[in-house]
Amino acid sequence: MRSALPKVLHPLAGLPMIEHVVRAAEAIQPGQIILTLGPTSEALRQPYSARAGIAWQAEPLGTGDAARAALPVLHDDIEWVMVIFGDHPIVDPATLQRLTDETRAAGPILSTVAVVLTDPGPYGRYRTDGGRIVAIVEAHEDDQQYDGPIPVNSGMCLVRAGWLRENAGRLTRSPKGEYYLTELVALAAATEWPREQVRLVLAEPEVAWGINDRAELARAERVIRDRILRRHMLAGVTLVDPASTWIDADVEIGQDTRIEPGTSLRGRTIVGANCRLGPQTVVEDSTLGDGVTIRASWIEQSEIGDGTDIGPYSHLRPGVRLAAHVHVGNYVEMKNARVGSGTQVGHVSYLGDAEVGERVNIGAGTITCNFDGYDKHQTTIGDDVFVGSDTMLVAPVELGDGSRTGAGSVVTKPVQPGQLVVGIPARPIRRTPGPAMSDAGVDEPEE
Repeated sequence: MRSALPKVLHPLAGLPMIEHVVRAAEAIQPGQIILTLGPTSEALRQPYSARAGIAWQAEPLGTGDAARAALPVLHDDIEWVMVIFGDHPIVDPATLQRLTDETRAAGPILSTVAVVLTDPGPYGRYRTDGGRIVAIVEAHEDDQQYDGPIPVNSGMCLVRAGWLRENAGRLTRSPKGEYYLTELVALAAATEWPREQVRLVLAEPEVAWGINDRAELARAERVIRDRILRRHMLAGVTLVDPASTWIDADVEIGQDTRIEPGTSLRGRTIVGANCRLGPQTVVEDSTLGDGVTIRASWIEQSEIGDGTDIGPYSHLRPGVRLAAHVHVGNYVEMKNARVGSGTQVGHVSYLGDAEVGERVNIGAGTITCNFDGYDKHQTTIGDDVFVGSDTMLVAPVELGDGSRTGAGSVVTKPVQPGQLVVGIPARPIRRTPGPAMSDAGVDEPEE
């Protein structure tokens, strides 16, 4: 991979490669999961120790040695051991369940997952004797010519635990210095057994794809993302152009939502029903209610209420919470801001570290000046406030319910409920009728 990151931690569809494999295993509810780790995969110990037993392979001595290293961790009551490769992320629960069901029904010593390929490439090839599988030959040791498709070994297998305990120590070291898991097939074929010793279980060719470089990583990502897109479309989500739509594995989307071209939904994003997202929209680790519209904007770690519309060309940074029916227009940036229902932030504004009430109008060019060069400060805006265009709110500052600011004001002091302030710095000139006032009054200008 030419990377400082362990291979199985490279991301695919928003998850580490190994997570796809572990989830596929968890889906068939095994009695135990064991990860065999080595010096290059030590980083997996902490995140997976609560979900799996950890075995240690001090040297990378091959697949057979990795499986053998797991035996001391294996529970005594386990009857079957399934071996899966951590760098085969396209494996799916349906394949693992079929491997389990077919093997238990037939009762061999072991089953291997095979895929049929026209070109066997780097995969191990099966040797038969009278129709019986007797061995797997590694690709670099095979000089046989093939005419047409043949079954090849994917690497995955299911083997009786008792037999594996007795025979794992019989694996021999190859000329390359490794112990191959595939040698178990020859050992099983040589064992007296009342039924067939070795059985093939067929799977789709992609299941055998291992990841050894960035090109193979991209190829696997396409397959996994196509599965994700198909799952959402079959669940009632419209993807206008699936080829330009990216949806991570943990994303949830409600029915009748429409995803326009060029849109990415990342991380643990949850999208409600009847939403319209895109074109050219990114939503990351955020929760969207029903009926939300987002056009050509970027949303991160935020919560968006029902019926809210955003964009185009706006950016919601982490910590934003918009209530229902908020309007956020074009070229608006927010960070760590809470905005009440019915509020409108039309265009070209910045709200950072702000608490904004309901039915507020934020005029064009409004900025909460929340950073003084050392610390961040809070801006609080009450209900039914009208903030005039090009207002600077120098935090910490508070605008009371029903207050107003004139265009171009620089507000440095609290504004009382119902008060109108104008100027640089802003000064109150009168009170205005509103929810906070029973009648209109007039104040003298204050210095």
